[in-house]
Amino acid sequence: MKMRRVFLALLVAIAMGTAVPVTAQVPTVQQAISAYLSALPADFNGIAAPALKARLDAGEKIFLLDVREATEYANGHIAGAVNIPIRTLVANLDKLPPRDAPIVAYCGVGTRGAYATMALVMLGYTNVKNLGLGLNGWTAQGFPTVK
Repeated sequence: MKMRRVFLALLVAIAMGTAVPVTAQVPTVQQAISAYLSALPADFNGIAAPALKARLDAGEKIFLLDVREATEYANGHIAGAVNIPIRTLVANLDKLPPRDAPIVAYCGVGTRGAYATMALVMLGYTNVKNLGLGLNGWTAQGFPTVK
């Protein structure tokens, strides 16, 4: 019985000791999120399909970042888009243009694109937008895709 109490006390001590570093990081994460949210521009880092199409048609050099999975990308994407699935984005930052270059991230409906936009802004990219409604919004306007 005494051995069981010692073992239980040891487990509690270990659990408490490992919990401290995790809770110590919470304010840092909260501060980063707070800084991001308080700095959101009026357009919330978004761009509508017609505005993006007009800028591309005008010859503006915009890095199109398709954050969908490779199979989704293969089924159709905006011409010139580079596919970096969202789960691999941080590991592939070297494939992105300089941090001040215009980047438009997109996915199927806008959710993953928004996550990618937020991540890139938090990593110091200053000219990133999310395509509102994603590729679905693009094709709903009748704009072309390629395979």
